Amino acid sequence: MNVKALLKEYNLEIDDVRWYLSEVMCQRLSSMQENPDEITRFIWSGEMSDELYNMEESFLHTLQDQLDEKTLDEAHLRDTLSEMEASRRRRQGF
Repeated sequence: MNVKALLKEYNLEIDDVRWYLSEVMCQRLSSMQENPDEITRFIWSGEMSDELYNMEESFLHTLQDQLDEKTLDEAHLRDTLSEMEASRRRRQGF
């Protein structure tokens, strides 16, 4: 199974992956709002920058590695791709 083939099946493009990952990052930052020091450390340490650098390529590579190693099953991947589809629809609603 190939992640890129599944992206095509779901009619998802790299920009859709980037948008989805941006939503995930936003949710993560929102969950930290009770602890501003945690947000500051996340930004200051470069961890946020590291995660944002080529985030879509890294994410897709990780998914493919997990599929190849059989630590990710197709059903879970399809759930994630369905979330990406929903994310794309929300973005298009802007």
